[in-house]
Amino acid sequence: MAFIRWFRQLLRRNHSPQFSNLTPVPGQLLARQANFLVLDLETSGLDASQHHILSAGWVGINQLQLDLSTSFYSTVRPSANETRPLGQSAVIHGLHQADLASGTTEEELLGEFLQAAAGRVLVCHHSSIERRFLQQAFKRHYAKSAPLQFVDTLALEQQRLQRQGAVVKNNELSLNHCLQRHGLPQIQAHNALEDAYGSALLLLSHIRQRSNDLTIKALLRPHQP
Repeated sequence: MAFIRWFRQLLRRNHSPQFSNLTPVPGQLLARQANFLVLDLETSGLDASQHHILSAGWVGINQLQLDLSTSFYSTVRPSANETRPLGQSAVIHGLHQADLASGTTEEELLGEFLQAAAGRVLVCHHSSIERRFLQQAFKRHYAKSAPLQFVDTLALEQQRLQRQGAVVKNNELSLNHCLQRHGLPQIQAHNALEDAYGSALLLLSHIRQRSNDLTIKALLRPHQP
């Protein structure tokens, strides 16, 4: 059995996912002309080395138009003979073991993600969580990291408030607080697709409030002049 596991890992390493799909979009591309993939992950905790992805959702934006046909949602089922404690997930995310059992595998999810992300700028609200969990998942299944760059709508909102001279408290940067300030509908928190949809609306609001020459580079590095 140990040899079989080793051989499977070797095959995965020799058949790496198409990370070329994640080639960075040119930084000088205008934000209004870009295509985005807005992503959210729900996890069993915050430590990517110990916890797991429970569900994922995303939606695309094509040149400032929200494209609902690109919407994706799935729970993530454990591999055979694996037990994943859910912790507070039933309370926080409303997810139970039966929900996970009907989902996709983590490896299948990565394949779906790579296809959906091709040619798009990745977007998350508080992107450090998604980055850590995706990188850990890629290492687990393909023994290598993926080149991930995210526009972070939390960082964009933090910068906007700081420019206005506001004192920013951490709880004021939650997705629903941000949506409320922009006059946007609030979402059902802790559902991956709902969070992705809310983050997409927030991104669109930010871009439309900025000048027409706003670039992807400026979105990726909001705190740099």
